[in-house]
Amino acid sequence: MTTVAPIRFGLIGVDSPHAPSFTRLFGNGFDGDVPGGVVTHAWKGEPASDFPLSRDRTDSFADEVAGLGVTLCDSPEAVAEACDALLIVSSDARTHPRYFERVVRFGKPVYVDTRFALSLTEATNMLALADECGTLVLAGSPKRFTQEFRTAAAPRVARRISLNGPLPTQPGHPGFAWYGVHLVDLAVAALGPLSAGAAASGVVVADGGRPGSASRPASVTVSWADGRVAMLGGEAEWSPFTTGRIEAASGAAQFSIEAGPPMLAGLLEGIVESVRTGSPNVPRAEILSIVAIVEAANQSLESGLAVSLPDL
Repeated sequence: MTTVAPIRFGLIGVDSPHAPSFTRLFGNGFDGDVPGGVVTHAWKGEPASDFPLSRDRTDSFADEVAGLGVTLCDSPEAVAEACDALLIVSSDARTHPRYFERVVRFGKPVYVDTRFALSLTEATNMLALADECGTLVLAGSPKRFTQEFRTAAAPRVARRISLNGPLPTQPGHPGFAWYGVHLVDLAVAALGPLSAGAAASGVVVADGGRPGSASRPASVTVSWADGRVAMLGGEAEWSPFTTGRIEAASGAAQFSIEAGPPMLAGLLEGIVESVRTGSPNVPRAEILSIVAIVEAANQSLESGLAVSLPDL
């Protein structure tokens, strides 16, 4: 049991099940499943009428976190003033840039949940704004912080990864922008980011399928110019399991991750450590690479053609 004062976290947007799950996992900050942090304040967010997961869940999730002792505020700025660090957990990624812009100026660490941004331009602008404000930016899919993935990925120098997971879509989040981002995040975590002078050669749609379509499974191959390869695929129907195989010169390892509140613990432990030390939990190059690959994958799924990735 820790005796250090817990970090006071504030939720920005509560239309995701991560809002109550994070709150419960932190508990009182001392003897919860993830000690070191406590959720003290939250702002409901501004649900979009065309996004049912937000429109239909915000009030119930807000009531749930309030019932756990969290103070609801009338603006993200009020949450930022009251807390030590912020968690943008709005499920609608279209809201992330503007929510981020409203709180980044407070200079407090900000975690942007799973889908950092829907375009490379947005992500680049968000990171530039964070630099101007001296704000620590945290990111990443919870799946990359699971023990199952970390055991399989380290200490290997991976050259190839094959991933299979659910690929449902949501309004405004086509292709890999909704659940496919988890696969892209794992691929970049295992293989490393795109880098100057070694941009990926393209994104190829293997069978013409599209996420969210029941006709055929979606399958995308990402090839780095230096030979690293990620094969990403899955079915439109959601399931809690994501599986993968990581290959390296030293051998191969397989893993399976099951979605659920316990899966989130590694992410929250890392966030607490990052806030304490002032160190990012995901390198900036990886944040940009994930967004760039998702954007290019969606373009390739739409056109059926290979799409070149940017030289970041």
